[in-house]
Amino acid sequence: MNSIKGKIFMLIGVLCIAGAVSLYMHNRTEDVMAGETAGRDLGSVMEQVVDGNKEIPTSGDMPAVDVSGNTYIGIVTVPSLSLQLPIQRDWSKANAKISPCRYKGSVYDNNLIVAAHNYERHFGLLKNLMSGDEVIITDMDGHSFYYQVVNTEIIDSFGIEEMDAGDWDLTLFTCTVGGQSRVTVRCATTGKIRSDWSSVKTELTNAMYNAAKH
Repeated sequence: MNSIKGKIFMLIGVLCIAGAVSLYMHNRTEDVMAGETAGRDLGSVMEQVVDGNKEIPTSGDMPAVDVSGNTYIGIVTVPSLSLQLPIQRDWSKANAKISPCRYKGSVYDNNLIVAAHNYERHFGLLKNLMSGDEVIITDMDGHSFYYQVVNTEIIDSFGIEEMDAGDWDLTLFTCTVGGQSRVTVRCATTGKIRSDWSSVKTELTNAMYNAAKH
């Protein structure tokens, strides 16, 4: 009898390990695919960003472009994480599997909130950001808005009102593993806005490269 029980427990253990390995491989595959898709669309979005020869709006929606059937409003760059991704205009579960999405707000209204999955190639490393780290949002008209990280909060997954609380110029957030809460990064504008996208693009590429070396 003890021998049979031992075999049953052993079988259960093997099945649990197999399930965990399968889940891990599934998540890793999704992570890689999400990174590849975002990287592909990023290149096309960057090609459509023009040097900022238009007046910067003081409010309203951000201009958008269509790439591969998806609608993008700009690019988020976090040099310290060597992270640069396109931002889709509308949030949905399907869109979030491709790239970060605008949850609500606009850079022009100083209340933009950007959400993304916790894929390592999306916002999975947000928890590593430190106060003072730089975040740049570039719109499709080539205006780059500079922000600094102020703090990081952990908000309950149902804390919708908390996500929109406070007078923050920029918020980035992602779910924790398991989806029980959200890593939420609050940022304040530095007041710096550049409209020379060609130069900014080169500088950001160099900054990310240097961060990756460290």
